[in-house]
Amino acid sequence: MQLNHIDLQVPDVLEAAAFFERHFQFEVHGNRRSPALAILTGPGDFTLVLQRRREADVPYPEGFHIGFLVDDVATVYDKHAAIVAAGVDSGPVSEDGRGVMFYFKAPGDILVEVSCRRRPLPAARAGG
Repeated sequence: MQLNHIDLQVPDVLEAAAFFERHFQFEVHGNRRSPALAILTGPGDFTLVLQRRREADVPYPEGFHIGFLVDDVATVYDKHAAIVAAGVDSGPVSEDGRGVMFYFKAPGDILVEVSCRRRPLPAARAGG
């Protein structure tokens, strides 16, 4: 069994859909884009459903976020540069024991993480 979609509630469906199309290569599935609902398909056949939030002032719980896991550190830095260049307010790239990552808010007040996990050194390099 594989997780294959998420349904996010946003105040402006069209704005959020355009953001994920522009920055994360999602595409509208068929003609499924309206002010009330957008269904987008992303890399790996993941489906992102965006629905208009009925109560615009209800926030997501603290710490709730979605994440994009990438294969290498350079991609994290490249995506950070692209997000900042697009005028999106973003936190800095940070590194810790879990990996390299940054966070920012997408339209609809969705906290987004872009990260690369730390991988152990291959056995031949681990000893020096």
